[in-house]
Amino acid sequence: MNDYVLRPAEPEDAQALYDFGETLLSESNFLLRSPGERARSADEMGMVIERFKELPNHLLLNAWHGSAVVGEGVVMGGEFVRNRRTGVIGLGILQRHGGKGLGREFLARLEAFGAQVPLHRLELTVMANNERAQKLYEAVGYAVEGTKRDSLYIDDQYVDEIIMSKFLNELESR
Repeated sequence: MNDYVLRPAEPEDAQALYDFGETLLSESNFLLRSPGERARSADEMGMVIERFKELPNHLLLNAWHGSAVVGEGVVMGGEFVRNRRTGVIGLGILQRHGGKGLGREFLARLEAFGAQVPLHRLELTVMANNERAQKLYEAVGYAVEGTKRDSLYIDDQYVDEIIMSKFLNELESR
């Protein structure tokens, strides 16, 4: 972990984040988006960064290895009064940087941000065939809530999504 710097995205990072996104989506089938479905240009990525900075319960956090972005963690809090205390999270880490503690560190930082905002609950979906990610989420306290059956269509096959969540203060949640 000492070789990595995690920090919020800034507008001047747009090109590096665009390049990262293209690489990430081309090497993984475990993400919702396919290649070409993220920002279509560095300028568009810059607009995404600005939007995240405008919303107080959103965070776009990136892992840097030298001058390259190698991972991303996001929290997107609800935008309405009734869901404002719930955040949806997502992670993406380049394959060659997996297994080095980045996922766990991202989750710790996203949860700390969520508690500060304050969010009450974080939730995510993970593909049923992504056992490595499921184990990570369970190891840090995310609980399975259910299964969205055949919710995704990838490489001519339907894939289930597992719904998981974590209360940021478990004592307050009951």
